[in-house]
Amino acid sequence: MAAKGALVFLLLLLGAPAWATNPADLEQLRRTGSCPKCDLSYARLRGWNLQGADLRGANLNAANLRSANLMGADLSGAILNNADLTKANLTNAKLTGASLLITRLDRAILVGAHLVDGILGGRDRLAQVKTFRNATLPNGQKAFFLEEPTRGR
Repeated sequence: MAAKGALVFLLLLLGAPAWATNPADLEQLRRTGSCPKCDLSYARLRGWNLQGADLRGANLNAANLRSANLMGADLSGAILNNADLTKANLTNAKLTGASLLITRLDRAILVGAHLVDGILGGRDRLAQVKTFRNATLPNGQKAFFLEEPTRGR
């Protein structure tokens, strides 16, 4: 019985991306580079160039933004819960009031990112972020550490 339940859960999990992203919203983002308040949950945006994109209030829940260029993007109020931002470039991105619960930020670049009133938690791995130089953290304070620690060679 447990195996059957696990199989059903796995099928639901694998099928989620097919029905979660609004195709019209994804097309708008592809065409214009912006899509405020869009439903892009589970979207596969790996490596996309979204520099300067207007994604205010967008639902990017569980989106794959690995290695995406989000330099200067406005993600204010966006939902990025469970998203993968590994190696994403968020230089000067606006993340004011964004929700980043259980978000992967491994080796992300947050130089000058503005995270005031952002919600962070879970496995966000802030210690794994490549750099926070001049970033404004959720509490309004500037980040005090600069680069990823150098590991012995």
